[in-house]
Amino acid sequence: MQWFYTAFWVFIIGMILWQFYDYNSGLDHAIAVAGPKQQHFYFLNGQTNTASLDAPPKPDGADVKQVGCTYTDNVPYHGSFTAHVSLKNYGNMKAIGVQVQVTPYRGTMVGLENDNSPATALPDSDPIAQINQWVSFPDLAPGETVTKDAVFGAAQKGYTQGDNANPQVLFQTEKPKAAPVPPATP
Repeated sequence: MQWFYTAFWVFIIGMILWQFYDYNSGLDHAIAVAGPKQQHFYFLNGQTNTASLDAPPKPDGADVKQVGCTYTDNVPYHGSFTAHVSLKNYGNMKAIGVQVQVTPYRGTMVGLENDNSPATALPDSDPIAQINQWVSFPDLAPGETVTKDAVFGAAQKGYTQGDNANPQVLFQTEKPKAAPVPPATP
């Protein structure tokens, strides 16, 4: 009977060691696939090396993009919600006639909360995803950021607002003023 106890404990210890080995191998594989995280930052001309990755290049003309979209529930009245949309002009010229289409439910994830089925993205053809509102913005100078609000009448039960995925932003680049023509000399 003594040999049975010894074999049992050797088996248990072997299984525990095998689990440690298997778990660590999985971690090593996940880290190798994901790649190591950058831990050192190098400073060049007073900037970090990540600053150049975040700033998009400045194109000729205006280039307006959405930089944020948040929501406040029950504002201005109970049951409604307000979208706060921020746009920034990344270009090197003034943007005029700026408008953005706010679609709060486009691209949001839906699924049954108590079910184990995976959540899926709300298709663009769904009537809830087509709820939208156009918001006009003032003219944006190069590098300028402006936030405007859009009020929606009633929140849709069972749906959460998204980040205004793939917004449609309309704008024009301000034409440079022509230099005055000097008067002709006789």
